[in-house]
Amino acid sequence: MKNLTKNLFTVFLFSFAFACQEKTTEENTHNANHQEEMVTENTEVSESKISFEDESVSSLIQAYLSLKDALVQTDGEKAKQAALNLLNSVPEESNETISIIANEAKKISETIETENQRAAFDQLSEQMITLVKNSKLTEGKLYKQYCPMAKNNEGAYWLSTSNEIRNPYFGDKMLKCGSVEEVI
Repeated sequence: MKNLTKNLFTVFLFSFAFACQEKTTEENTHNANHQEEMVTENTEVSESKISFEDESVSSLIQAYLSLKDALVQTDGEKAKQAALNLLNSVPEESNETISIIANEAKKISETIETENQRAAFDQLSEQMITLVKNSKLTEGKLYKQYCPMAKNNEGAYWLSTSNEIRNPYFGDKMLKCGSVEEVI
């Protein structure tokens, strides 16, 4: 009887330990999935509709915003594809601003190295800011945002459809570093 009780107790302990281990594995998987969802939520900002009187400007800004989001996520492949989309959105009729936008988008589309992409994104953003300020916005708002630490503490700007800061120059390293400088 003693051996039977001892054997049952041992089986019970092993069953309990196994059940706890199984539960911990399920919880870890759930926690990992939840953390991944939170990172995605923290890097993506809900985009509101933006329209300009000139449809080509609307296309350029939408492609630019996709590029910005890819850099926020520190995803070189996505940024490369978004830059190609931006390049394809460049109208045939261009001016100096449009030419610089095309040139910087081309630089970004030629690499998957996010640091190189971010360097070109600075010049691209400056030109996009000039473009949107010289265009008539018909729907939505744009926020000109600034990170004082970008470009080795020289600072850099970008555009967003949300006043919530999601920094494309540092991505997940300093996601919320920056401030809204202007509403366009």
